[in-house]
Amino acid sequence: MKNIKFIYGILSLWLLSVSLVYAQAPNAQLSVHLIENSWPARYTLSLNIPDQHHAYLDKGADNLYIPVNVELANTSAGVTIKQLVNPNGVYDDDVKATILRGQGDFALNLTANPHQPPAAQAISLAVKYQLCNDQTHECFRPKTAAIEVTLPNAAIPPMPDSAEENSSFTDQLLALFKHNSDNTLIMFGLMLIAGLLSVATPCVYPMLPITSMFILRRANGVAEKEKHHAFVYLLGMIATYMLLGLMAGMTGGAFNTFMQSAWVNLAFAIFFAFFALALLGFYELGFMQNEVYSLDQQSAKVSGLAGTCLMGSVAGLVISPCVGPIVFALLLQVADTIAEKSAALAALNQTLSFWDRLTIAGQGSVMMAGFGLGVGLPFFIISVVKFKQLPKAGYWMNKVKYAFGLMILYFAYTYLVKGMGVWGISSQTSLAFALGLVSIWIAVVYCNVFSLLPADALPQQKMQHYCGVISLLLGSWLVVASLSHTPIGTITPSAALMPANATANTLTEQEVGVTWYRSYAQAQKIAQATGKPIFIDFYASWCANCTAFKEEVANNHALNEALRNTAIAVKLVDQEPEFEQFREHPEHRHLKIGLPYFAILNADGSLKWSSTDYKATSKMVAVLTGQAG
Repeated sequence: MKNIKFIYGILSLWLLSVSLVYAQAPNAQLSVHLIENSWPARYTLSLNIPDQHHAYLDKGADNLYIPVNVELANTSAGVTIKQLVNPNGVYDDDVKATILRGQGDFALNLTANPHQPPAAQAISLAVKYQLCNDQTHECFRPKTAAIEVTLPNAAIPPMPDSAEENSSFTDQLLALFKHNSDNTLIMFGLMLIAGLLSVATPCVYPMLPITSMFILRRANGVAEKEKHHAFVYLLGMIATYMLLGLMAGMTGGAFNTFMQSAWVNLAFAIFFAFFALALLGFYELGFMQNEVYSLDQQSAKVSGLAGTCLMGSVAGLVISPCVGPIVFALLLQVADTIAEKSAALAALNQTLSFWDRLTIAGQGSVMMAGFGLGVGLPFFIISVVKFKQLPKAGYWMNKVKYAFGLMILYFAYTYLVKGMGVWGISSQTSLAFALGLVSIWIAVVYCNVFSLLPADALPQQKMQHYCGVISLLLGSWLVVASLSHTPIGTITPSAALMPANATANTLTEQEVGVTWYRSYAQAQKIAQATGKPIFIDFYASWCANCTAFKEEVANNHALNEALRNTAIAVKLVDQEPEFEQFREHPEHRHLKIGLPYFAILNADGSLKWSSTDYKATSKMVAVLTGQAG
């Protein structure tokens, strides 16, 4: 009896030790030393990596990894990172990247802005890194650690006049934007400029004198009241955009999780492209124009300042087919920006209360207030000053409209790259896909490749048609070649392998001959009907070794054969609902620490085997084929 208690005690201690090991992901230790106590200040930032782990110093040959990155926690602190030099590190042939083991010393140089000196004696640096285990080949979730840096006491030297004279206005503007990219007031100014430019579009500019005349009429000829009506019209328009910005900001609190889906990012890319084409003049977007017009007519019937304010609010909703796409695009950008800020605070282990999220979302309201002020200010000025004649409308307005169209088209491309990146597809493949779409568009729209040439076609028409055919073939090849790297194609299991209650539209992905189910519930039904085990690959875009496992599946014939014929393969992506369900299960608690993580389950859901080592392919094959001891 004593021996049994002793054995139970040993087992309990062993289980306790294992649980402590897996309780949290390893952390790198940070320290900083001031080398030069004058401006520009020089520091040594030391990063100590735990034993049997490594961090990345570059993105690698395949642009897969998350390297060590150092940024200012507060970009308005009056200090700029002038230079950051990485330690030498070691090039690893397996991962094709430069990695850091043990201790690495980064050379850090800081400069102070003489026009905006630091207000404190210390600043905070945000150091982002990702650790991977050398033995288990597991990559842990990226972490952001804060470290305080003491600033020199020496006086800040004045900026040489020659430096300001030699740098161009564009360089100074870019430096200002980069230094204040997290400054809400700067973003307010940029939104203000965007609003002013929106008025200079052919849909809005002709409305200026007509709208201002209608505003003045509501004052019944009283000069003092004319200013009041013009002002409340402006306030109403600003209030609408502030409300939209607040809603977008609050949405941004949950936007980060929402945007982890590749399909969501691709849907936004399509929306942006749709709006961009409208601004480029290919069609006219009239979304809810009739409803807005009816609301505007009803608000005009309300007398007094309240009615004028209501008119301004309604005009701010969808002021024209030109501004509507711009507003929608900017609101999505606001939501995305607020989401990144919320994610950055969460990465520093800061719990955000409702009021914290509301404060952050308020920045979106301030940003959109700048846009509303830019749109409404010309209406206010014209109503107050009463210009007899405005500059003539012309082609210059179309140039402004086209510039917005190209800007929104670029937004579409960025979301395309994000969506492809969730699937682990490189930016080069995304670029090839985008170029293919543009090539097909040119062939169809500009070269009329699907139209038959008349018998008496001119040589110039024949050459244009020939170029269109070449453009169509090239674009189609780029699109097809790019899609071959994506999981867009779906495969339906044969009826003999499907249970009676399984649907025919089961979502799957096809990779190197392996059918990956994206729904565990559907895969379990197939497993119960066939008696095959379930192999789950838990995947995330930030996990480099998850992508490396794809190569193992492609190059390892035995593993590929086992996944195709003896198992039901499932791929679950980080932050999707089923992934989170497994993450909360005690048997799969390691998902809270890092990835990759692989699990082999029986058809009833019981666990047979799990591991974090993507190179343990022999064990995977043995368990799947029933040869494991």
